[in-house]
Amino acid sequence: MSLEYRPRAEYRKGYRSLPEQDSDAAFFISHRARINIDFKNEKFLFHTTLQDIRVWGDTDPRDDTGKAQFYEFYVEPSITHNLSVRVGRQRIMYDNQRLFAENNWRQAGGQHDAVRFIYKKEKLNVDLIGAYNQNQASETDISYDVDWDIYRAMAANFIKYKANKNLTLTAINIADEYTDPSTNNIKGYWKSTNGGRVTYQKNKLTYTLASYYQWGKIENGKQHSAYYIEPELTWKKSDKYSVKFGAQIFSGDKDKTDQKSTSFLAQYGAFHRHNGGMDYTQKTVRTNEHEGIINPYIMQDFTFFPKFSLNWQSHLLGSQTQLTKTVNTTTQKLDRFYAWENDFRFFYKPNKYTKIEFSHLFLIPTNSISAIDTGKDGDTNKIAQFTYLAISWTPNLLNIRN
Repeated sequence: MSLEYRPRAEYRKGYRSLPEQDSDAAFFISHRARINIDFKNEKFLFHTTLQDIRVWGDTDPRDDTGKAQFYEFYVEPSITHNLSVRVGRQRIMYDNQRLFAENNWRQAGGQHDAVRFIYKKEKLNVDLIGAYNQNQASETDISYDVDWDIYRAMAANFIKYKANKNLTLTAINIADEYTDPSTNNIKGYWKSTNGGRVTYQKNKLTYTLASYYQWGKIENGKQHSAYYIEPELTWKKSDKYSVKFGAQIFSGDKDKTDQKSTSFLAQYGAFHRHNGGMDYTQKTVRTNEHEGIINPYIMQDFTFFPKFSLNWQSHLLGSQTQLTKTVNTTTQKLDRFYAWENDFRFFYKPNKYTKIEFSHLFLIPTNSISAIDTGKDGDTNKIAQFTYLAISWTPNLLNIRN
């Protein structure tokens, strides 16, 4: 049995969207409280996480209704020495968490109700996932009508092979079905995502290239064809300093009125960790027919003392398609790069179960940001800012071995 308690105080003035000229800053405190319980023997694993998520003060203390929920609840019996099957609500994390992630930044996290076959053997890891969602038991029809945007059915495959001490190959294949609102969510359309990553590491350098292609149909029935590319180079000079150079490119949709969708979608991945912590591309990668992403970045890690470190990320955010703005019936072409973001995160670990994070993030916009949803109503002369303080306690409470 273990505990995780994470309160977080946030000051927001431009987080996720550019602040307007007269907008005030927001401040609040939220928390995540989790109790994890595991039972394991040679042929069986049971895991559950009970969590409470809230903004301080959002509930009447006299209210007799609670907000506790099961974040995870699954069993995993072994089929053979190398093969097991995990059944129930579970986190799914693969590769760099761009396509499948636990979404740890969100207090609620992310999970799937799924059946997952897990094969592990020395150099090879293989997962096969199946999931089917329904919002209620019904006598007729198979509609899936929910307020949030999530698949009705999904099948996925993950393969990781370590060819030798330097070379690692990863592949992810996904097929997911979303329901069409125009058919009362009875009819569904499937899209597929196929690709992988090559990672080569030697001495202090790590080279990696990820590439994915997406095809099929999106939920409104439009034909879909999109891509995602990410080259990356990491230099680890020492235990005290490392730097990473890379670029993330998501294809975008040039014409939203035609019958073809060309925007790459990453609905189950982490948003907060890839294109800057201000999350200006969060809606982009979840929304059909978005403008796409071009994001060259530099990430640096400094360890000043054993218990004190700094992560500094710098992102140049741009659109993969041409940005335009109409002024007095005249359409103007804008620069594709619409903002420069810098994220500074300081970490202090006084002991093995306590972690303190103080972060300041800011985004400098250009006039081009007025052409995208996160900036169209904001003041382009204002610097967007986001500051937060989070403390995590993760002690083990009980450990019994027979």
